[in-house]
Amino acid sequence: MPKSKPKQSSSANRRVATSDDIEVSTYLEIAREISGEQTAVTKEEAVAPSGQEAIVVVDFGSQYSLLIARRIRECHVYCELVPYDTPWEKIAPLNPKGFILSGGPASVYQEDAPLAPAYIYESHLPVLG
Repeated sequence: MPKSKPKQSSSANRRVATSDDIEVSTYLEIAREISGEQTAVTKEEAVAPSGQEAIVVVDFGSQYSLLIARRIRECHVYCELVPYDTPWEKIAPLNPKGFILSGGPASVYQEDAPLAPAYIYESHLPVLG
């Protein structure tokens, strides 16, 4: 039986998201925030609206930290992205119900690697990451 010629498909049908695509979308999101298209909340302004519960994404320098926060928000969950050295006094008003540690470029075995703040473990809240 002769083989039939494969059907030609458009390149759009064969498009697959790769890690490079995710990285590009992250850079686009950063550029939009810088240009003012999205209102960025600074850690000094961060307060969960109306006593709402929040998830806190702790940024250790991962290139995907913004993407993690966006994906959480897409699930209709309030979250804030904060640097790893943010004091508890800035986190407490958020009424956190859990933490996500973003990871980062430093090895955990390096002497100068950043450490998660003690309040993350002392809070007895769920931790991902």
